[in-house]
Amino acid sequence: MALLTLMKGSLAYGDDALLSEADFALEEGERVCLVGRNGTGKSTLLRLLAGEIELDQGRLIVRDGLRVQRLAQDPPQDSSGTVYGMVARGIEVVGEALARFKESTDPEEQEKLASFIEHHDGWRKEALIYKILNKIDLDPELPLATLSGGWRRKVALAAALANEPQVLLLDEPTNHLDIGTIAWLEEYIKGFKGTCIFITHDRAFADNLASRIVELDRGKLYSYPGAFDDYLRLRDERLRLEELERQNFDRVLAEEEAWIRRGVKARLARNEGRVRNLEAMRAERAARRDRQGRAIMQISEADRSGNIVFEAQNITVTYEGQDIIKDFAPTVMRGDRIGIVGPNGAGKTTLIKVLMDLIKPTHGYVRIGTNVQIQYFDQYHEQLFLDKSVADNVAEGKSDVTINGKTVHVLSYLKNFLFTARRARSPVKVLSGGEKNRLMLARIFARPCNVLIMDEPTNDLDLETLDLLEELLQNFPGTVLVISHDRRFIDHFATETWVFEGHGHIETVVGGWKDVEDFYRRTGRNVTEVVSNTQDKEKAESSAKEPKGSADSGAQKSDASAAASNGKKKLSFTEAHELELLPEKVEQQESALAQVDAMIADPSLYTKGAEEIKKIQQQRAAEQAKLDALYARWEELMAKAED
Repeated sequence: MALLTLMKGSLAYGDDALLSEADFALEEGERVCLVGRNGTGKSTLLRLLAGEIELDQGRLIVRDGLRVQRLAQDPPQDSSGTVYGMVARGIEVVGEALARFKESTDPEEQEKLASFIEHHDGWRKEALIYKILNKIDLDPELPLATLSGGWRRKVALAAALANEPQVLLLDEPTNHLDIGTIAWLEEYIKGFKGTCIFITHDRAFADNLASRIVELDRGKLYSYPGAFDDYLRLRDERLRLEELERQNFDRVLAEEEAWIRRGVKARLARNEGRVRNLEAMRAERAARRDRQGRAIMQISEADRSGNIVFEAQNITVTYEGQDIIKDFAPTVMRGDRIGIVGPNGAGKTTLIKVLMDLIKPTHGYVRIGTNVQIQYFDQYHEQLFLDKSVADNVAEGKSDVTINGKTVHVLSYLKNFLFTARRARSPVKVLSGGEKNRLMLARIFARPCNVLIMDEPTNDLDLETLDLLEELLQNFPGTVLVISHDRRFIDHFATETWVFEGHGHIETVVGGWKDVEDFYRRTGRNVTEVVSNTQDKEKAESSAKEPKGSADSGAQKSDASAAASNGKKKLSFTEAHELELLPEKVEQQESALAQVDAMIADPSLYTKGAEEIKKIQQQRAAEQAKLDALYARWEELMAKAED
């Protein structure tokens, strides 16, 4: 039996039918990528599957006791409490107790909570919370009120993962994540024992995870096995056949309409069936939903800039005593297409603002070339006026815009970006994230430029619009700099990539993302760690991993010694030395963990009060995480030595 089954499901909001007698079944262990144009109802479908809303018609059959968790596209609005509190409260059964235990100052209450937590395997859950927060670089003690919407969404992601549901529903999970965190999330989902449905604009994420693609198109759900390229080919074939069927239908309908207009024969009794058939065909044609048109975008091009667009001399930016950018001296030439990648908070946005002379560097300087006209895509949409209409944000109160010498009405121009006339007159504050991004594109493309600087332009765009944006950037004769977490997007347009490595250093690599991967592979470094700044963090595995016994340890220690001596040609000197020391470190850490376990096994601990119990439990989780990290590093170096 399927986990979830949708049978003839229909759901409408006002005049918009999001589902129209749609069918869908989710089998155990699947990883389904849900795709469709912006506004088709993908997020609503996830809410339906999560049990948050009900169908107008049809049935949704859910296996008894199924645990379903949904990550919403929008960040949570609740800003009370801490990061840890929000994540803990998202865990069924024991979550509230964990949060209250941490917040409570009443020893009697803490003792009761500790007993409840122990009985429901809560300390393992707590260890898992800390591991996930560490992986996505979140301080558990931070107040939610101090976090931006993007960071609060990362907290919501942590809560969804920590709950360990049987079905995980993820709505654009890669938004606001850096490439390193996305790579970690991919590995997490690959190892997830449950079932997953996710919406994403990130083709690389979809290619790496999806076992099948399901498209929501005009209220119907279409399933495609295989990879994303297979889906595109099969979808195009489906649409081609659909168009042929429609053309044939329209031809027959036109013939029947001509027949009925001739009049006399249609009134004969023996032709009543034909008349009823015509009425049915008219109703079917009236109910037909045409596929939404593809966006049509072009960039308003300014005169050519000089050969040198930006020339930087050893720019350094220091913040609170830390070098965000250190001695960076790039020269950007006309026609360069540069991708910029790195961890969140590394300074990518700061760098482009320094280049645009919006921020002064601490040291060094930037010279902007001659006749440089810049348009800047701001990921936070700060250039938009929320209370003004979509049209006014583009045309600034005028009725027309001029694109490459051609004047068009602003409503016609916005239609190319899939805004209806009604939507174009709506205030910006009612737009979805995807619509705001399309509006930002419409706004900057309407202004002449020869340099495009874009900060995370791909968030919330549907895949077809994303493909068109790729094509535009590839063909734009000017200069392009784009910050993005979308690896495939960077690969398709970039001629050079700047990689934020941490501690202010920026590496320049010729080519796109695959070239970046090749570069770090040749230098013996892990690109995922570089772009997520995890070099200095613990590499903790899943908390469910069983600690290894002493017999295992002995075997691995001898293997490690052999690998350290035989694999030195494949390992750097530092790595080989590290591998030689690991057996002793593991033995020491196992001893430390055993000491804590002995304390937990001592009955006298439970007479000392809840605060002491909590302290020991947290110490145990920390020691286990250290041991897991040592084993993970050991296995990594062993594998590298044996390659």
